[in-house]
Amino acid sequence: MMNRKDIKSKIHDLLILKDDENNYHLFGKYVISFQDEVYVVTVLDEDYTDTYTFSSLKHAVTWCVFEKNKKLKEIKRLVELDNFISSLDVNIAQHKRLVRDPSKSIQLRHIYMAKLYEEKLKKQAALRELHEYVTISKHLQTKKFVENVGK
Repeated sequence: MMNRKDIKSKIHDLLILKDDENNYHLFGKYVISFQDEVYVVTVLDEDYTDTYTFSSLKHAVTWCVFEKNKKLKEIKRLVELDNFISSLDVNIAQHKRLVRDPSKSIQLRHIYMAKLYEEKLKKQAALRELHEYVTISKHLQTKKFVENVGK
């Protein structure tokens, strides 16, 4: 038989809810909301409240799972990759516009096309790495769910 403390601990390990305002509540500690085209993770702790921004909900949830499991190296890299991809998205949009600009010379447009191609390759590589982190976080959380089935 579980006592109240054990039950509260299990709920915090497993709780993932979406409220009426489309905010996500994870593990009794994190709230993810969509604000100004980004996902904002608010960490609600007894000692502090902190916020982090991500370009996608998947990255925000992955960050929460890693943070809950104290995966510090993964947290740092996830933030770096998310920021890098956001930066690449801006560069890609800018270079697409420049490639189509008829006032630019053919030589310049070829340079912009090369930069665009390089940035797309960098983005694909970063997305692949990010996908690996997402997969790891899913595994961590699924393991928690499996551990608590039937308990």
